[in-house]
Amino acid sequence: MADRSDSPNGADRPTVSVVITTYDRPSYLPGAVETVAEQTYDPVELIVVDDASPTMASEVVSTDAHDFSSFEIVRHDENRGPNAARNTGISAASGEYIAFLDDDDRWVPEKLDRQVARFEAGDPDLGVVSTGWKRVHDGSIEEIWLPPDVTGDVTKALLCENVVGTQSAVMVRAGIAKRVPLDERFPRWADQEWYLSLSTECAFDRIREPLVIHEFETHNRISYDTAKLYEGHRLFVEKYRPLAAEYGPVMERKMRGWADFRAGKSLLHIGEYGMARRFLISAVRWYPLEPTFYAYAGSSLGGRWTHSAARSLNEITPLG
Repeated sequence: MADRSDSPNGADRPTVSVVITTYDRPSYLPGAVETVAEQTYDPVELIVVDDASPTMASEVVSTDAHDFSSFEIVRHDENRGPNAARNTGISAASGEYIAFLDDDDRWVPEKLDRQVARFEAGDPDLGVVSTGWKRVHDGSIEEIWLPPDVTGDVTKALLCENVVGTQSAVMVRAGIAKRVPLDERFPRWADQEWYLSLSTECAFDRIREPLVIHEFETHNRISYDTAKLYEGHRLFVEKYRPLAAEYGPVMERKMRGWADFRAGKSLLHIGEYGMARRFLISAVRWYPLEPTFYAYAGSSLGGRWTHSAARSLNEITPLG
């Protein structure tokens, strides 16, 4: 547990509920619990949601090993997926704020302190505070992602892109999270979908510093389940096209273009060049005002060769 001797009395501070979701990664879970224990903030309630892991979380970590205000492990009887696991954690949370942590991510010690301070300095309609993140490999920084300068009403931005980042970087006001749960139908794009849903209820803010650490070994994995990608795309367009249309026909076309672009970009990354080309050309047709769409569509035309050439010449880095 971190030394909190210089922190204000925990009894005078709002409780933060931390939700760690885990499935079949017993070697990573203790490190996730430890990174929460090392936070300078107090009081912290820790909830580990075990999504029916073959090795039970209770066999890997002990709820008596750390000095949290409370620590419980909730186990699903069957594997229900990360969205359902996060909803279980939200339902169990009793704190004023909820922070999420994937079992293979880590936090810098000041993360929760910084986010609570931002909430307390913000307006009452502030519902989500996010941070930047960094990816490391063998102890060296491989990449730093800083959130764009998009705050307040972020709905229009989220209709196009995930401008918030990974869920391990967000803290949400608990009342809003309980009122707006994650949509468990989404097999992909779940983070952006939930942020977009939340954005219709509250304002967003961000801390630009990278306070979350991604481990390269696990986060560099590529999902080859194209069926989940197609379903996530279909659901996103179906659910949010009417919302985009409320901002006018240009925004509706822009939203459709970005949805096709994100799908095409992911397909390009895993070498599905034919389908990537279809989505990326569709993105250009829907919204021809975005130069990025042309660059990626062009890189897909000749398959692996043009994609490799474009990455070398233009530093096009597909999204995983």
